[in-house]
Amino acid sequence: MANTIKQPLKQATGWSAVGAALTARRGALALYQWLWLILCIAGALSVAVPPILARPILYYADATVQFDLKRYGPIYQPVAPNLTGIDIAMTDATEALRLDALARADVRLGRPDFRVAYLPQTPGEVIVRGIAGNAVEAKALADAGAAELVRQIRAAGGREILRNMLGWQLWQALNGQTPAPNDRFAWLLRDILRLEALPLSRPIEPFSTPRTLAELSGEEISDVTRALESRYDLWRFAINTRDATLDALCASTGLTDTATREAVLQTCAANNPAAAAELAARDRTIAQLRAIEAAIQFLIRDAGARFDADQVSAAFRVSAALPTAPEPRYELPLIALAALVGTMLGVGGIAFDRSVGVLPKLQELWQYRELIRNLVLRDLRARYKGSTLGYLWTQIAPLGMMMVYVIVFSFLLPNGIAMFPVFVIVGLLPWNYTAEAVLSGTRSIIDNAALVKKVYFPREVLPLVAVGSSLLNFVLSLPMMFLVIVIVQLTTLGRLNLSWSIVYLPVIMALQTIFLTGLALLLGAGAVFFRDVVHLIGIVINIWFFLTPIIYPLSTISDGVAARVIRWLNPLASIIEFYREIIYGNTVPVGLIPTPGVPALGALLRVGVTALIVLAVGYWVFQRTSRHFGEEL
Repeated sequence: MANTIKQPLKQATGWSAVGAALTARRGALALYQWLWLILCIAGALSVAVPPILARPILYYADATVQFDLKRYGPIYQPVAPNLTGIDIAMTDATEALRLDALARADVRLGRPDFRVAYLPQTPGEVIVRGIAGNAVEAKALADAGAAELVRQIRAAGGREILRNMLGWQLWQALNGQTPAPNDRFAWLLRDILRLEALPLSRPIEPFSTPRTLAELSGEEISDVTRALESRYDLWRFAINTRDATLDALCASTGLTDTATREAVLQTCAANNPAAAAELAARDRTIAQLRAIEAAIQFLIRDAGARFDADQVSAAFRVSAALPTAPEPRYELPLIALAALVGTMLGVGGIAFDRSVGVLPKLQELWQYRELIRNLVLRDLRARYKGSTLGYLWTQIAPLGMMMVYVIVFSFLLPNGIAMFPVFVIVGLLPWNYTAEAVLSGTRSIIDNAALVKKVYFPREVLPLVAVGSSLLNFVLSLPMMFLVIVIVQLTTLGRLNLSWSIVYLPVIMALQTIFLTGLALLLGAGAVFFRDVVHLIGIVINIWFFLTPIIYPLSTISDGVAARVIRWLNPLASIIEFYREIIYGNTVPVGLIPTPGVPALGALLRVGVTALIVLAVGYWVFQRTSRHFGEEL
């Protein structure tokens, strides 16, 4: 018969009284069960109510864009994987609206309560939704967005016409032919060709069939004008960007007199090669913009080009009606739903407690706390026994792995991530904690078979010791992580960039520990009955490493749906992102400074609930199987 490990317990009357009070019945439930139910409801409401009540009042106004598929049907053809011409038109329309808003010093566009949404319907129809805090602005946004989309659709058709017209001019030039002296637009097209002022998705090729302005209908002339206007806006933005770069290089910010500023830029360019290259590129862009501008003015002045988004034609807008009421917010139903979710979580926890006896088990484990502490210290001493460096290996091992990844991804396969050593080490240490806890937790019962068969103690102690030993090793490696952060920031930025958000570190560590404890209980029990689990888990760990954003950010996954699936199916991916968010910051390219922040409360709640579910499942399985460990071992 198995012996019992005796604990040098001090049976404190205070703790006994507390335990008795918590387990006292209050109606159908014990006091601690009532407290758990109240905590779940209060927690659900505290998370859900603030965002529900803080949601702004929104008005929706819907305009419609309709266009002729016979004329603009190719806009639905793919131009890249998962990208069609209509997608590009909607993106360009959004960007044009944004630039126009910035020119008016209006920085609201793009906010959840002030934006334009494009909703494709059947081919040839797109609903343009204006979303704002009042009805008038919602209608204005919808109408402006629809007009801009009409412009972009016409521009897409006009670019194909211009391709043929430019191809005809190129064919004539290659054959030594020149336009007629009175064909002003043909000469303007020659300037556009010479200056490469109209780059297209496919290179312009010689086109032997004559294509002249005189052959175009009124709507085709309008399409050509829209295509030129679209390119004009892009050149104007490029010039503004280059001017900003020149101001930074030449300290010319604030000079309002054009002649004075240009003189300063010329002097700067004479002494600074980077400024000279930027100034030459800007002047070339100015010439390209002027060539486009001259063609637009000719089409409007001499060819009668007009743009009326509301005129029924091959592409037109149906203006939005003024909304009469805001969108419903469903505050009370949503709050009731949050309370219901909290109640269900609480009832589920109570049912689980009644099934496996959580509180009595916690009290028993507390009595064996000295055993847990001694076994954790034993594992730590055994790990570095006979080692010359001892504890220093907790610093050297992850540092060596970090250097390998830094060399590979900074020199051999550069990824352009700012402060990459910090990016790697912040994700690598939590991963090492995970891998070590899962592997040792899986073998925790098997490796202590003699102890399990000879001595009585709560079997949960062994997986807890495996996780606790890995956690202690993780904590001991943190000083090296902070040393790397300090060195990299001082050498890169010349200063420290630590944030107060690092106070969330214990919270993230607690979430990870709860998650790993559940896995250790589940896998440790499973390995007793299925020894293949021990061999399989090594393979799974290797796959898990590459499915977790340790050496890459999730932002590299272009498909947002795929990134979301990884976060939901792999809780460790979210946990690693939490560590990175509070210590490193947002992932930015080299040259920018990552800014640490606080993880979203909703994401923390999601991972916390997932960790608790994993712990509950692991503990339930462990409880149901632990009585048979002696027989199987």
